[in-house]
Amino acid sequence: MKIQNARLAISAAVVLAVGAVSASSALAVWGMHGHTISGRAAATRLPTQMPLFFREATAQLAYLNPEPDRWRADTLRAMDEAFKYDHYIDWEVIPDSAIAARDRWGYLAVLRRTGLERPEREAGLLFFRVLELHQRLTTEFRLWRTTTDPEQRRWIEQRIINDAGILGHYVTDGANPHHTSVHHNGWAKGYPNPRNYTTDNTFHRRFESDFVGARITLQDIQPRINATPRHLADTRTEVLAYLRQSHSQLERLYQLDQRNPFNQQTTAPENKAFAVERLAAGANMLRDLWWSAWLNSAPAQ
Repeated sequence: MKIQNARLAISAAVVLAVGAVSASSALAVWGMHGHTISGRAAATRLPTQMPLFFREATAQLAYLNPEPDRWRADTLRAMDEAFKYDHYIDWEVIPDSAIAARDRWGYLAVLRRTGLERPEREAGLLFFRVLELHQRLTTEFRLWRTTTDPEQRRWIEQRIINDAGILGHYVTDGANPHHTSVHHNGWAKGYPNPRNYTTDNTFHRRFESDFVGARITLQDIQPRINATPRHLADTRTEVLAYLRQSHSQLERLYQLDQRNPFNQQTTAPENKAFAVERLAAGANMLRDLWWSAWLNSAPAQ
């Protein structure tokens, strides 16, 4: 319970930061600055085979990437409770039998049988949120291909851009190892900590907000975007591998912070390289998912 209370404290901090962005452009969180530049990096390297309306939506896709963080506030309890568990997945508490479930409901049922009282809170739903939005985007592209009414096509285009942008938020959340672990804001109490990793409960903010906002730019990420996107034939397997790979970088993140703590003043090259690598990983995966949704929406030959 203490672990999850700490996670909810991060949510409150993100909400405050997002609300403050309009007052001060200097304040940035992964939910604003990092998300925005990752979304823009993905959208500026799209194949010409994608529809023109989508390729022309770069600014809108970048704007929408942080959107789910704008939904989070204690004054919006119904909406906040509905979506806040979609931003993370805590691999340490999830058995393979749960992640193999067909949908989020089967996943939650398995986790309850393992003894988790509030599995959505204690384990997170990020994996299924990405799958759900990708399937919806594929469906919308399929509708766009087959609809002949010009007005309806424009409506579908609006739906596609909106959901592609929202998908981007969750994909780029998954690039940060903090979003894949119970150790999301300092090493969690109750878990072995033989390397004496920080238990500082400002770590999440120091990395995502302070450091990324001050030290990482779009120009840092763009050269790391692959020349061509991948077609993800088995989206489920690919998303799972992506989130597990991000989780594999968790201790590296903590080790970097041990040597040179992340903050606005940190200039260590290895800290910057790590943040750029993670943000670029999110942008590449996002573009792969957009591209795959478009390809998978084509009629079977």
